[in-house]
Amino acid sequence: MTEKPRSGDTPRILRTLFKDNAEYVWSLRPLFIICLILFFFSTVASFYLGDNISDELPEEFQGLLQFIEDLSLPFLFLFIVFNNIVNSFVWMVLGVALGVPPLYFIVRNGFLIGRVIYSTSLEAGLPLTVALLLPHGIIEIPSILLSAAAGMSLGYQLINRFGGMGSLRAELGRALHLFIWKIAPLLFIAAVIEVLLIGAFI
Repeated sequence: MTEKPRSGDTPRILRTLFKDNAEYVWSLRPLFIICLILFFFSTVASFYLGDNISDELPEEFQGLLQFIEDLSLPFLFLFIVFNNIVNSFVWMVLGVALGVPPLYFIVRNGFLIGRVIYSTSLEAGLPLTVALLLPHGIIEIPSILLSAAAGMSLGYQLINRFGGMGSLRAELGRALHLFIWKIAPLLFIAAVIEVLLIGAFI
């Protein structure tokens, strides 16, 4: 599914940010856009539906929030890093199942974030809620979307293999290299920013 662009076709900003992974990231752009659209619409739909949707997920989330509230900042940081990196990695690898699991991961995350924005904005107001989410979300969300796009690419590469084309092993190698050297560090940085913001408001 992912084409292999010439290095000259890859935008300079990607070559600067992703270096050896730049061409691979550029090849993922159609899948990234799909993930971005799904994330955007699931977030917006969840926010605007508000209390009209089932409370099952918020109740599930409430238990998690209560657990998080009891953590010290260092343990909260470790929890956020572990949760984001492990979830992103697992759902990326599960993309080998024809690319479907990463799409579910993105929609579910968009739905949950929309609910969090809705619930928090009732108390803190929407501008403050967005202001609190933006500093780490601007790193975390694109990183998660990129891991999902890489997972979808694994699924499409498996389909290509059925037709005797491409190499699933090579695609997995590219995805793992991107995740280890770029996505995981970005999620780490996002967790640092998130914990610093939480610490500033405690």
